[in-house]
This record gives sequence, C-alpha cells and structure tokens, in this order.
Amino acid sequence: MSSWLKCSLEPGMLPGEYAAETRTSDGRIISLFVPEDMVRADDRMIFVHVLKEDSGTSLVRLPSPAFEVSSQTVRVPTSAVVKT
Repeated sequence: MSSWLKCSLEPGMLPGEYAAETRTSDGRIISLFVPEDMVRADDRMIFVHVLKEDSGTSLVRLPSPAFEVSSQTVRVPTSAVVKT
C-alpha cells in the first residue's frame, strides 16, 4: 500500500535529493537520501510502501536503503505512517 512516512528533511548533497531521518519502531534513528519526486517537503514526509502492519508497527519499503541498516525495509511506528 502506498503511503507517506513522517520524518525530518534537509537538502541532500546533490541537486534533486533530500536527506531524510526517521525513527524505527525500536527507537533507532535511520537516515537516507531520497529523490525529490518522492518527498512532500512542506509536510515533512517521504513516499513508502507499507508491506505489513501489526501491533502498532508497520514494515515499510523505503525509497532507498537506510545507511544504518543497509536495507530498504524497516519497521516503523504505525503512527508515523500517513496512508494515501
């Protein structure tokens, strides 16, 4: 399911990208670079696909791998996901 994930955003290192940072469901902070066409900068959200939801957490596929976990799939609090 296509959705948006709340996060903090900063301009990226290259034109056309943002640096995003968010928390996983276990409280770790992860960061990634996101193409600007997958960002709602005014709302501070990035585009994600929800793969699974259960007990207050959502498994999401990020637009690019997070540096800290070297993966595009992470578990985040469901409260941070805005469904489209």
